[in-house]
Amino acid sequence: MKNYILDGNHKALIDFRNQGKAFDLAIPTPEHYLPMIYSLALKDRQDDLLLFNDNSIGGSLAMTSFKIG
Repeated sequence: MKNYILDGNHKALIDFRNQGKAFDLAIPTPEHYLPMIYSLALKDRQDDLLLFNDNSIGGSLAMTSFKIG
């Protein structure tokens, strides 16, 4: 997912239900995921994108976030 975000592959992010088991496990319900798609839609090509808070907690919980601009 991080690679899709950094590469600007919005189509794969939008089509999250067809990305395999890892996506299914990470996104059991979409209400916390879909706002990310809307936020990424606001990014212009010249805007920087920074990932932060990118550490796993307890081996499986991640709160990776991004900043645009």
